Amino acid sequence: MGNQTSNEVLFKCIAMEDEDEAIKLLQGGYNVNSISRTGVSVLRASLEKSLFNLFKYCYHRQGIMLPCLDNEQNALHRAVELGNYKFTWQLLKDPKLFKHQIDSQDDLGRTPLYIAVEIGSSDLVALLLKYNANRNIRTFNMKTPYDLAVESHTPLADEIIEQLTIEDYMSKVAVEDISPIRDQGSTQESKSNNQSHIDVKETKSILHMAIEEYKVPVIKSEELKLLEMINRGSSCLVFKGKWRGSEVAIKQFTSEYSCSEKEMGKFVKELQVLSQVRHPNILLLMGICIDQANLCLITELIPNYTLFYAIHKNKQKKLNLAERFSISIQLGRGLSYLHANDPPIIHRDLKPENCLLDHNLNLKIADFGLARPASTFTEESTTICIGTTRFMAPELFDKDRSELIGVEIDIWAYGCILIEIFSNKRPWHYISSNKANTIFYELYHKKPIPIPDNIPPEVADIIRECCRYNPKRRPTCAAILERLEAAKSIYIVS
Repeated sequence: MGNQTSNEVLFKCIAMEDEDEAIKLLQGGYNVNSISRTGVSVLRASLEKSLFNLFKYCYHRQGIMLPCLDNEQNALHRAVELGNYKFTWQLLKDPKLFKHQIDSQDDLGRTPLYIAVEIGSSDLVALLLKYNANRNIRTFNMKTPYDLAVESHTPLADEIIEQLTIEDYMSKVAVEDISPIRDQGSTQESKSNNQSHIDVKETKSILHMAIEEYKVPVIKSEELKLLEMINRGSSCLVFKGKWRGSEVAIKQFTSEYSCSEKEMGKFVKELQVLSQVRHPNILLLMGICIDQANLCLITELIPNYTLFYAIHKNKQKKLNLAERFSISIQLGRGLSYLHANDPPIIHRDLKPENCLLDHNLNLKIADFGLARPASTFTEESTTICIGTTRFMAPELFDKDRSELIGVEIDIWAYGCILIEIFSNKRPWHYISSNKANTIFYELYHKKPIPIPDNIPPEVADIIRECCRYNPKRRPTCAAILERLEAAKSIYIVS
Protein backbone atom coordinates (compact mmCIF):
# COMPACT_ATOMS: atom_id res chain seq x y z
CA MET A 1 0.00 0.00 0.00
CA GLY A 2 2.97 2.31 -0.36
CA ASN A 3 2.25 3.58 -3.90
CA GLN A 4 1.35 7.19 -4.58
CA THR A 5 -2.25 6.46 -5.54
CA SER A 6 -3.09 4.68 -2.30
CA ASN A 7 -1.16 7.28 -0.32
CA GLU A 8 -3.55 9.94 -1.56
CA VAL A 9 -6.29 8.47 0.65
CA LEU A 10 -4.02 8.73 3.69
CA PHE A 11 -2.94 12.30 2.99
CA LYS A 12 -6.51 13.34 2.22
CA CYS A 13 -7.44 12.27 5.76
CA ILE A 14 -4.53 14.35 7.10
CA ALA A 15 -5.56 17.35 5.01
CA MET A 16 -9.07 17.06 6.45
CA GLU A 17 -7.54 16.71 9.95
CA ASP A 18 -9.19 13.34 10.43
CA GLU A 19 -6.37 11.81 12.44
CA ASP A 20 -8.44 8.90 13.76
CA GLU A 21 -9.04 7.66 10.22
CA ALA A 22 -5.40 8.28 9.29
CA ILE A 23 -4.24 6.16 12.25
CA LYS A 24 -6.67 3.40 11.25
CA LEU A 25 -5.17 3.39 7.76
CA LEU A 26 -1.67 3.09 9.19
CA GLN A 27 -2.78 0.30 11.49
CA GLY A 28 -4.40 -1.40 8.50
CA GLY A 29 -1.18 -1.60 6.53
CA TYR A 30 -0.25 1.83 5.20
CA ASN A 31 3.44 2.63 5.59
CA VAL A 32 4.23 5.02 8.43
CA ASN A 33 6.87 6.51 6.12
CA SER A 34 4.48 7.16 3.24
CA ILE A 35 5.28 10.28 1.23
CA SER A 36 2.76 12.60 -0.42
CA ARG A 37 3.01 13.72 -4.05
CA THR A 38 4.61 16.95 -2.80
CA GLY A 39 7.30 15.10 -0.86
CA VAL A 40 5.86 15.43 2.65
CA SER A 41 6.04 12.53 5.10
CA VAL A 42 3.21 11.57 7.43
CA LEU A 43 5.24 12.68 10.45
CA ARG A 44 5.92 16.12 8.98
CA ALA A 45 2.32 16.51 7.78
CA SER A 46 0.96 15.65 11.25
CA LEU A 47 3.31 18.20 12.79
CA GLU A 48 2.25 20.97 10.41
CA LYS A 49 -1.43 20.15 10.97
CA SER A 50 -0.88 19.83 14.76
CA LEU A 51 -2.41 16.34 14.82
CA PHE A 52 -0.82 15.14 18.03
CA ASN A 53 -2.10 11.56 18.20
CA LEU A 54 -1.01 10.91 14.62
CA PHE A 55 2.35 12.56 15.25
CA LYS A 56 2.90 10.44 18.36
CA TYR A 57 1.93 7.26 16.52
CA CYS A 58 4.47 7.93 13.75
CA TYR A 59 7.20 9.24 16.04
CA HIS A 60 7.22 6.11 18.20
CA ARG A 61 7.48 4.02 15.02
CA GLN A 62 10.56 5.91 13.76
CA GLY A 63 8.65 7.91 11.20
CA ILE A 64 10.85 10.07 9.00
CA MET A 65 10.67 13.86 8.91
CA LEU A 66 10.45 15.02 5.30
CA PRO A 67 11.15 17.66 4.36
CA CYS A 68 13.61 18.10 7.20
CA LEU A 69 12.94 20.95 9.60
CA ASP A 70 14.83 24.17 8.98
CA ASN A 71 17.88 25.17 11.01
CA GLU A 72 18.33 21.72 12.55
CA GLN A 73 15.20 22.20 14.67
CA ASN A 74 13.20 19.49 16.40
CA ALA A 75 9.41 19.16 16.52
CA LEU A 76 9.21 21.27 19.69
CA HIS A 77 10.92 24.19 17.98
CA ARG A 78 8.51 23.90 15.08
CA ALA A 79 5.39 23.64 17.25
CA VAL A 80 6.39 26.83 19.04
CA GLU A 81 7.24 28.50 15.74
CA LEU A 82 3.73 27.67 14.53
CA GLY A 83 2.34 29.28 17.70
CA ASN A 84 0.42 26.13 18.60
CA TYR A 85 -0.02 26.17 22.38
CA LYS A 86 -1.94 22.92 22.75
CA PHE A 87 0.41 20.89 20.53
CA THR A 88 3.45 22.31 22.34
CA TRP A 89 1.94 21.37 25.69
CA GLN A 90 1.21 17.84 24.44
CA LEU A 91 4.82 17.42 23.34
CA LEU A 92 6.05 18.59 26.74
CA LYS A 93 3.74 16.64 28.99
CA ASP A 94 4.60 13.28 27.43
CA PRO A 95 7.88 12.17 29.06
CA LYS A 96 8.68 9.99 26.04
CA LEU A 97 8.53 12.87 23.59
CA PHE A 98 10.21 16.27 23.93
CA LYS A 99 10.03 17.18 27.61
CA HIS A 100 13.78 16.58 27.98
CA GLN A 101 14.59 18.56 24.85
CA ILE A 102 13.03 21.76 26.09
CA ASP A 103 16.39 23.56 26.05
CA SER A 104 17.72 22.10 22.80
CA GLN A 105 19.18 24.68 20.42
CA ASP A 106 18.82 24.88 16.67
CA ASP A 107 21.77 25.76 14.44
CA LEU A 108 21.25 29.43 15.29
CA GLY A 109 21.42 28.64 19.00
CA ARG A 110 17.71 29.32 19.54
CA THR A 111 15.79 27.33 22.14
CA PRO A 112 12.00 26.88 21.97
CA LEU A 113 11.73 29.59 24.66
CA TYR A 114 13.75 31.99 22.52
CA ILE A 115 11.45 31.31 19.55
CA ALA A 116 8.35 31.90 21.72
CA VAL A 117 9.73 35.32 22.62
CA GLU A 118 10.66 35.91 18.98
CA ILE A 119 7.09 35.36 17.78
CA GLY A 120 5.71 37.41 20.68
CA SER A 121 3.63 34.66 22.29
CA SER A 122 3.30 35.34 26.01
CA ASP A 123 1.20 32.19 26.43
CA LEU A 124 3.92 29.95 25.00
CA VAL A 125 6.58 31.73 27.05
CA ALA A 126 4.59 31.04 30.19
CA LEU A 127 4.04 27.40 29.21
CA LEU A 128 7.73 26.74 28.55
CA LEU A 129 8.74 28.43 31.79
CA LYS A 130 6.28 26.24 33.67
CA TYR A 131 8.16 23.25 32.30
CA ASN A 132 11.46 24.73 33.52
CA ALA A 133 12.84 26.09 30.27
CA ASN A 134 16.20 27.74 30.88
CA ARG A 135 15.84 31.48 30.37
CA ASN A 136 19.62 32.08 30.47
CA ILE A 137 20.74 30.11 27.40
CA ARG A 138 22.31 32.39 24.80
CA THR A 139 22.02 32.16 21.04
CA PHE A 140 25.16 32.22 18.93
CA ASN A 141 24.89 36.02 18.81
CA MET A 142 25.02 35.93 22.64
CA LYS A 143 21.40 36.94 23.31
CA THR A 144 19.12 35.38 25.91
CA PRO A 145 15.32 35.25 25.56
CA TYR A 146 15.21 38.16 28.02
CA ASP A 147 17.59 40.24 25.84
CA LEU A 148 15.35 39.63 22.84
CA ALA A 149 12.21 40.59 24.79
CA VAL A 150 13.78 43.87 25.94
CA GLU A 151 14.67 44.75 22.34
CA SER A 152 11.23 43.77 21.05
CA HIS A 153 8.56 46.31 20.24
CA THR A 154 5.64 43.87 20.07
CA PRO A 155 2.42 44.74 21.97
CA LEU A 156 3.03 41.94 24.49
CA ALA A 157 6.73 42.65 25.09
CA ASP A 158 6.13 43.99 28.60
CA GLU A 159 4.07 40.96 29.58
CA ILE A 160 6.78 38.62 28.27
CA ILE A 161 9.49 40.55 30.09
CA GLU A 162 7.52 40.28 33.31
CA GLN A 163 7.30 36.51 32.87
CA LEU A 164 11.05 36.32 32.36
CA THR A 165 12.02 38.39 35.40
CA ILE A 166 13.43 36.88 38.55
CA GLU A 167 10.44 38.14 40.53
CA ASP A 168 8.04 36.14 38.37
CA TYR A 169 10.35 33.14 38.29
CA MET A 170 10.54 32.95 42.08
CA SER A 171 6.76 32.75 42.32
CA LYS A 172 6.60 29.61 40.18
CA VAL A 173 7.18 25.98 41.04
CA ALA A 174 8.41 23.15 38.88
CA VAL A 175 5.84 21.37 36.78
CA GLU A 176 7.32 17.92 37.03
CA ASP A 177 4.19 15.91 36.51
CA ILE A 178 1.12 18.02 35.83
CA SER A 179 -0.98 16.17 33.32
CA PRO A 180 -4.47 14.73 32.86
CA ILE A 181 -5.73 12.65 35.75
CA ARG A 182 -3.62 9.52 36.09
CA ASP A 183 -1.61 7.57 38.62
CA GLN A 184 1.63 9.44 39.09
CA GLY A 185 2.97 7.73 42.19
CA SER A 186 6.14 6.70 40.39
CA THR A 187 7.05 10.27 39.46
CA GLN A 188 7.36 11.65 42.97
CA GLU A 189 10.59 13.14 44.22
CA SER A 190 12.75 10.42 45.76
CA LYS A 191 12.40 10.04 49.51
CA SER A 192 12.39 7.12 51.88
CA ASN A 193 9.35 4.88 51.64
CA ASN A 194 8.56 5.33 55.32
CA GLN A 195 8.68 9.10 55.13
CA SER A 196 6.56 9.05 51.98
CA HIS A 197 3.89 6.93 53.70
CA ILE A 198 3.88 9.23 56.71
CA ASP A 199 3.45 12.32 54.52
CA VAL A 200 0.63 10.81 52.48
CA LYS A 201 -1.18 9.59 55.59
CA GLU A 202 -0.93 12.98 57.27
CA THR A 203 -1.96 14.97 54.21
CA LYS A 204 -4.93 12.69 53.52
CA SER A 205 -6.04 13.15 57.10
CA ILE A 206 -5.83 16.93 56.70
CA LEU A 207 -7.85 16.76 53.49
CA HIS A 208 -10.59 14.48 54.83
CA MET A 209 -11.05 16.67 57.89
CA ALA A 210 -11.42 19.69 55.61
CA ILE A 211 -13.95 17.91 53.40
CA GLU A 212 -16.04 17.03 56.45
CA GLU A 213 -15.73 20.47 58.03
CA TYR A 214 -16.52 22.47 54.89
CA LYS A 215 -19.06 19.95 53.52
CA VAL A 216 -17.42 19.85 50.10
CA PRO A 217 -18.95 17.52 47.46
CA VAL A 218 -16.51 14.81 46.38
CA ILE A 219 -16.55 13.86 42.69
CA LYS A 220 -15.18 10.56 41.40
CA SER A 221 -12.49 10.79 38.74
CA GLU A 222 -14.38 8.30 36.57
CA GLU A 223 -17.17 10.87 36.25
CA LEU A 224 -14.78 13.51 34.87
CA LYS A 225 -13.71 13.85 31.27
CA LEU A 226 -10.82 16.18 30.54
CA LEU A 227 -10.89 18.06 27.26
CA GLU A 228 -8.49 20.79 26.17
CA MET A 229 -6.32 22.80 28.53
CA ILE A 230 -7.57 26.38 28.88
CA ASN A 231 -5.21 27.92 31.43
CA ARG A 232 -2.19 27.26 33.60
CA GLY A 233 -0.97 28.47 36.95
CA SER A 234 2.23 28.16 38.96
CA SER A 235 1.14 24.85 40.47
CA CYS A 236 -1.76 23.66 38.35
CA LEU A 237 -3.28 23.27 34.93
CA VAL A 238 -6.89 24.19 34.16
CA PHE A 239 -8.85 22.03 31.73
CA LYS A 240 -12.20 22.35 30.11
CA GLY A 241 -14.05 19.18 31.05
CA LYS A 242 -17.36 17.41 31.38
CA TRP A 243 -19.08 16.13 34.47
CA ARG A 244 -22.47 14.38 34.34
CA GLY A 245 -23.27 15.99 31.02
CA SER A 246 -22.31 19.54 32.02
CA GLU A 247 -19.25 21.52 30.96
CA VAL A 248 -17.00 22.41 33.87
CA ALA A 249 -13.50 23.73 34.54
CA ILE A 250 -11.09 21.28 36.20
CA LYS A 251 -8.21 22.85 38.11
CA GLN A 252 -5.66 20.08 38.48
CA PHE A 253 -2.77 20.45 40.93
CA THR A 254 0.68 18.89 40.85
CA SER A 255 0.90 15.51 42.55
CA GLU A 256 3.14 17.20 45.14
CA TYR A 257 -0.04 18.45 46.77
CA SER A 258 -1.02 14.88 47.67
CA CYS A 259 2.10 14.08 49.69
CA SER A 260 3.29 17.41 51.10
CA GLU A 261 1.67 18.73 54.26
CA LYS A 262 2.66 22.27 53.31
CA GLU A 263 1.14 22.07 49.83
CA MET A 264 -1.94 20.31 51.15
CA GLY A 265 -2.36 23.20 53.55
CA LYS A 266 -2.49 25.60 50.60
CA PHE A 267 -5.05 23.44 48.85
CA VAL A 268 -7.22 23.24 51.96
CA LYS A 269 -7.12 27.03 52.42
CA GLU A 270 -8.33 27.59 48.88
CA LEU A 271 -10.97 24.93 49.45
CA GLN A 272 -12.05 26.64 52.66
CA VAL A 273 -12.63 29.94 50.87
CA LEU A 274 -14.36 28.55 47.79
CA SER A 275 -16.64 26.26 49.79
CA GLN A 276 -18.18 29.12 51.76
CA VAL A 277 -18.78 31.69 49.01
CA ARG A 278 -21.86 31.87 46.79
CA HIS A 279 -22.28 34.99 44.68
CA PRO A 280 -23.05 35.75 41.01
CA ASN A 281 -19.66 37.44 40.65
CA ILE A 282 -17.60 34.72 42.36
CA LEU A 283 -16.49 31.55 40.56
CA LEU A 284 -18.68 28.68 41.80
CA LEU A 285 -17.08 25.53 43.27
CA MET A 286 -18.84 22.36 42.14
CA GLY A 287 -16.72 19.89 44.11
CA ILE A 288 -13.30 18.25 44.38
CA CYS A 289 -11.73 15.05 43.08
CA ILE A 290 -9.36 13.25 45.47
CA ASP A 291 -9.13 9.65 44.26
CA GLN A 292 -6.10 10.21 42.01
CA ALA A 293 -2.56 11.50 42.61
CA ASN A 294 -3.58 14.89 41.22
CA LEU A 295 -6.06 16.73 43.42
CA CYS A 296 -8.66 18.65 41.42
CA LEU A 297 -11.03 21.53 42.08
CA ILE A 298 -14.08 21.42 39.82
CA THR A 299 -15.74 24.77 39.16
CA GLU A 300 -18.24 26.26 36.77
CA LEU A 301 -16.83 26.92 33.29
CA ILE A 302 -16.63 30.51 32.12
CA PRO A 303 -16.36 29.99 28.35
CA ASN A 304 -14.75 33.20 27.21
CA TYR A 305 -11.65 35.00 28.46
CA THR A 306 -10.05 37.03 31.23
CA LEU A 307 -10.55 40.71 31.85
CA PHE A 308 -6.90 41.19 30.86
CA TYR A 309 -7.66 39.63 27.47
CA ALA A 310 -10.76 41.79 27.01
CA ILE A 311 -8.79 44.96 27.71
CA HIS A 312 -5.55 44.26 25.86
CA LYS A 313 -5.80 41.34 23.45
CA ASN A 314 -9.26 41.21 21.92
CA LYS A 315 -8.77 42.92 18.57
CA GLN A 316 -12.27 42.12 17.32
CA LYS A 317 -14.21 43.67 20.20
CA LYS A 318 -13.10 46.72 22.15
CA LEU A 319 -14.89 47.49 25.40
CA ASN A 320 -17.12 50.56 25.27
CA LEU A 321 -17.59 52.90 28.23
CA ALA A 322 -20.86 51.30 29.36
CA GLU A 323 -19.19 47.88 29.43
CA ARG A 324 -16.25 49.25 31.42
CA PHE A 325 -18.61 50.65 34.04
CA SER A 326 -20.57 47.39 34.15
CA ILE A 327 -17.43 45.28 34.63
CA SER A 328 -16.11 47.63 37.32
CA ILE A 329 -19.39 47.49 39.24
CA GLN A 330 -19.61 43.70 39.00
CA LEU A 331 -16.08 43.40 40.35
CA GLY A 332 -17.04 45.68 43.23
CA ARG A 333 -20.10 43.59 44.03
CA GLY A 334 -18.08 40.39 44.19
CA LEU A 335 -15.42 42.03 46.32
CA SER A 336 -18.01 43.61 48.59
CA TYR A 337 -19.50 40.16 49.18
CA LEU A 338 -16.10 38.72 50.12
CA HIS A 339 -15.38 41.54 52.53
CA ALA A 340 -18.83 41.24 54.15
CA ASN A 341 -18.11 37.68 55.31
CA ASP A 342 -17.43 37.04 58.99
CA PRO A 343 -14.47 37.09 59.13
CA PRO A 344 -13.90 39.05 55.92
CA ILE A 345 -12.24 37.17 53.06
CA ILE A 346 -9.23 38.92 51.53
CA HIS A 347 -8.42 37.88 47.97
CA ARG A 348 -4.79 39.13 48.03
CA ASP A 349 -4.17 38.70 44.29
CA LEU A 350 -6.79 40.80 42.54
CA LYS A 351 -5.78 41.66 38.98
CA PRO A 352 -7.42 41.52 35.53
CA GLU A 353 -5.82 38.12 34.87
CA ASN A 354 -7.82 36.67 37.79
CA CYS A 355 -11.18 38.03 36.65
CA LEU A 356 -13.12 35.90 34.15
CA LEU A 357 -15.73 37.14 31.67
CA ASP A 358 -18.39 35.13 29.86
CA HIS A 359 -19.69 35.97 26.39
CA ASN A 360 -22.11 38.52 27.89
CA LEU A 361 -19.28 40.17 29.87
CA ASN A 362 -20.57 38.87 33.19
CA LEU A 363 -17.61 38.91 35.56
CA LYS A 364 -16.45 36.21 37.97
CA ILE A 365 -13.63 36.69 40.47
CA ALA A 366 -11.38 33.62 40.32
CA ASP A 367 -8.06 32.19 41.53
CA PHE A 368 -8.42 32.07 45.30
CA GLY A 369 -5.05 30.42 45.86
CA LEU A 370 -3.84 33.32 48.01
CA ALA A 371 -7.22 34.26 49.51
CA ARG A 372 -7.55 34.05 53.29
CA PRO A 373 -10.08 34.93 55.99
CA ALA A 374 -8.80 38.10 57.66
CA SER A 375 -8.36 36.33 61.00
CA THR A 376 -5.70 33.97 59.63
CA PHE A 377 -3.16 36.74 59.09
CA THR A 378 -2.42 36.71 62.81
CA GLU A 379 -1.96 32.95 62.66
CA GLU A 380 0.25 32.64 59.59
CA SER A 381 3.99 33.08 59.72
CA THR A 382 4.42 33.34 55.95
CA THR A 383 5.92 36.43 54.37
CA ILE A 384 3.53 39.31 53.89
CA CYS A 385 5.00 40.39 50.55
CA ILE A 386 2.93 38.23 48.27
CA GLY A 387 0.93 38.96 45.14
CA THR A 388 1.62 40.81 41.88
CA THR A 389 3.77 43.92 42.23
CA ARG A 390 1.68 46.31 40.12
CA PHE A 391 -1.40 45.65 42.23
CA MET A 392 0.17 45.37 45.69
CA ALA A 393 -0.62 47.88 48.42
CA PRO A 394 2.39 49.56 50.08
CA GLU A 395 1.80 47.90 53.46
CA LEU A 396 2.41 44.50 51.87
CA PHE A 397 6.08 45.41 51.39
CA ASP A 398 6.61 46.24 55.07
CA LYS A 399 6.65 43.43 57.63
CA ASP A 400 6.62 46.03 60.42
CA ARG A 401 3.13 47.08 59.30
CA SER A 402 1.63 43.60 59.40
CA GLU A 403 -1.10 44.80 61.74
CA LEU A 404 -2.40 46.93 58.86
CA ILE A 405 -2.96 43.99 56.54
CA GLY A 406 -6.70 43.74 55.98
CA VAL A 407 -9.37 44.09 53.32
CA GLU A 408 -7.81 47.44 52.43
CA ILE A 409 -5.15 45.68 50.34
CA ASP A 410 -7.94 44.50 48.03
CA ILE A 411 -9.26 48.06 47.83
CA TRP A 412 -5.84 49.26 46.64
CA ALA A 413 -5.83 46.51 44.00
CA TYR A 414 -9.39 47.44 43.00
CA GLY A 415 -8.22 51.00 42.36
CA CYS A 416 -5.35 49.68 40.23
CA ILE A 417 -7.76 47.54 38.20
CA LEU A 418 -10.00 50.57 37.62
CA ILE A 419 -6.97 52.30 36.08
CA GLU A 420 -6.55 49.41 33.66
CA ILE A 421 -10.26 49.07 32.85
CA PHE A 422 -10.79 52.74 32.01
CA SER A 423 -7.42 53.63 30.42
CA ASN A 424 -6.18 50.40 28.79
CA LYS A 425 -2.92 50.96 30.67
CA ARG A 426 -1.35 48.90 33.42
CA PRO A 427 -0.98 50.53 36.85
CA TRP A 428 2.43 52.24 37.05
CA HIS A 429 2.33 52.04 33.25
CA TYR A 430 5.49 54.10 32.75
CA ILE A 431 7.56 51.44 34.55
CA SER A 432 8.45 48.59 32.20
CA SER A 433 8.05 45.05 33.42
CA ASN A 434 11.80 44.39 33.41
CA LYS A 435 12.10 47.11 36.06
CA ALA A 436 9.15 46.08 38.23
CA ASN A 437 11.20 46.54 41.40
CA THR A 438 11.12 50.28 40.67
CA ILE A 439 7.49 50.21 41.78
CA PHE A 440 8.67 49.44 45.29
CA TYR A 441 10.88 52.56 45.13
CA GLU A 442 7.84 54.67 44.16
CA LEU A 443 5.79 53.18 46.99
CA TYR A 444 8.59 53.70 49.50
CA HIS A 445 8.61 57.41 48.63
CA LYS A 446 4.78 57.49 48.73
CA LYS A 447 4.42 58.70 45.18
CA PRO A 448 0.74 58.96 44.13
CA ILE A 449 -0.20 56.23 41.69
CA PRO A 450 -0.29 57.75 38.17
CA ILE A 451 -3.81 58.12 36.76
CA PRO A 452 -3.99 58.50 32.94
CA ASP A 453 -5.83 61.54 31.58
CA ASN A 454 -8.37 59.49 29.60
CA ILE A 455 -10.10 58.23 32.76
CA PRO A 456 -13.38 60.02 33.63
CA PRO A 457 -12.73 62.52 36.47
CA GLU A 458 -15.30 60.90 38.75
CA VAL A 459 -13.58 57.53 38.38
CA ALA A 460 -10.16 59.13 38.81
CA ASP A 461 -11.28 60.50 42.18
CA ILE A 462 -12.36 57.01 43.27
CA ILE A 463 -8.98 55.60 42.25
CA ARG A 464 -7.13 58.24 44.28
CA GLU A 465 -9.10 57.30 47.37
CA CYS A 466 -8.63 53.57 46.80
CA CYS A 467 -4.87 54.08 46.51
CA ARG A 468 -4.30 56.17 49.59
CA TYR A 469 -1.16 55.23 51.51
CA ASN A 470 -3.03 55.15 54.80
CA PRO A 471 -5.12 51.94 54.57
CA LYS A 472 -7.67 53.22 57.07
CA ARG A 473 -8.54 56.12 54.77
CA ARG A 474 -9.43 53.94 51.81
CA PRO A 475 -13.16 53.62 51.08
CA THR A 476 -15.19 50.45 51.54
CA CYS A 477 -16.49 48.48 48.58
CA ALA A 478 -20.01 49.68 49.36
CA ALA A 479 -18.90 53.31 49.14
CA ILE A 480 -17.01 52.68 45.89
CA LEU A 481 -20.02 50.98 44.32
CA GLU A 482 -22.29 53.87 45.20
CA ARG A 483 -19.92 56.34 43.55
CA LEU A 484 -19.40 54.17 40.47
CA GLU A 485 -23.15 53.92 39.99
CA ALA A 486 -23.42 57.70 40.25
CA ALA A 487 -20.58 58.20 37.75
CA LYS A 488 -22.19 55.70 35.38
CA SER A 489 -25.44 57.66 35.42
CA ILE A 490 -23.54 60.76 34.25
CA TYR A 491 -21.96 59.12 31.23
CA ILE A 492 -24.36 56.33 30.28
CA VAL A 493 -27.93 57.03 29.24
CA SER A 494 -30.24 54.08 30.03
